[in-house]
Amino acid sequence: MKERIKKLIITLMSIFKIDDIIVFESNADYSDNSRAFYEYLIAHNYNQKYKIFWFVNDGKFFQNRECYNVKFLTMWHNKTKKTFFQWIHYFWIVKNAKYLISSNRSLLKLNKKTIAINVNHGTPLKKVSDLQIVPKDIDIVLAASDYCIDLISRELHLDKSKIICVGNPRNDIIFEQSNVREKLKEFDKYDKVILWLPTFRKVVNSSRQDSNFEFALGLPIIYTMEDLVKLNEYLVARNTVILFKLHPAQDTSLFKATTLSNIIILNDKYLIEKDVELCELYKITDALITDYSGVYYDYLLTDKMIGFTIDDFEEYKKAKGFVFDNPFDYMAGEKIKNINDLYEFIDDCLNHNDKYKKDRHKMNRLFNKYSDSLSSERLAKYLNL
Repeated sequence: MKERIKKLIITLMSIFKIDDIIVFESNADYSDNSRAFYEYLIAHNYNQKYKIFWFVNDGKFFQNRECYNVKFLTMWHNKTKKTFFQWIHYFWIVKNAKYLISSNRSLLKLNKKTIAINVNHGTPLKKVSDLQIVPKDIDIVLAASDYCIDLISRELHLDKSKIICVGNPRNDIIFEQSNVREKLKEFDKYDKVILWLPTFRKVVNSSRQDSNFEFALGLPIIYTMEDLVKLNEYLVARNTVILFKLHPAQDTSLFKATTLSNIIILNDKYLIEKDVELCELYKITDALITDYSGVYYDYLLTDKMIGFTIDDFEEYKKAKGFVFDNPFDYMAGEKIKNINDLYEFIDDCLNHNDKYKKDRHKMNRLFNKYSDSLSSERLAKYLNL
């Protein structure tokens, strides 16, 4: 019944014309491919032609970012209920939009003339075929390489004709000049900076749990405070720092925050206050530690060392699974199974013992068609903006 009503509404709304309106969404707010593509449009004055709306958790927080023809609107988790007139306003915007650009939450397409684009948040290593990542009426989904088109088609249950290979706009910054070192100059004092980006296991405010493995401190590999303190002492002695950034979806109720000097916890609030995108951290770091996260494919573009924590690999494989039958064949980096492996990986970083360079180059050619700063430009040209 709901589907029939929805189809009727869309049929009626499609009678009306659309306007030069672009709607953006991302989670976390103002981030990822959505932000990168938006900032490209602003830098090239597309807001002179298009009205641009951002749907965010708190529009007031982003008022200082508003400029000509750009408005940030509270859409998602605001504490007060929307008034009838607010709902009409949102309805009007979406109904009249020429483009709906999302990277996480779906934007309801109300007019058949509207083009709905999912700019994606990367190539998956873990299975997502069991999730409804994009709606069935999506028009375009981005891919980073021709090889990824088949993979994304299978995982998102989409016809390959809807998937275009232009690269990820967020990765443009890797190849551009930026002032990220000035913004994060507190890390200049370290000889080595290692970025640690685990994927989520248990989703906040959800029953979803992708691994049954118990992490006592909320951290892979490190199970006791004694291990954590020893790791910090090791890093201090080598003037090295680990920047640990949790996934936005991760339930942090078990996560034990620390005040250790050389293991620094970064959160979304910190990045927003510094006005730094996650991909910009790639530019100031010397190596990446991750696990089954798609950030691995992006980091390949830097040609820096990568280590994978795999202490819950079997549990994760059973609970969630991978897009490949043999995922290790596609993970070009050290496999870290325990604390000793972690120390060995850090030692290799310090000693420039890069054992997986050729493997990274091979995987980069497979998963990233472009190694340049032109992904946003390619998308804008494809859309004929």
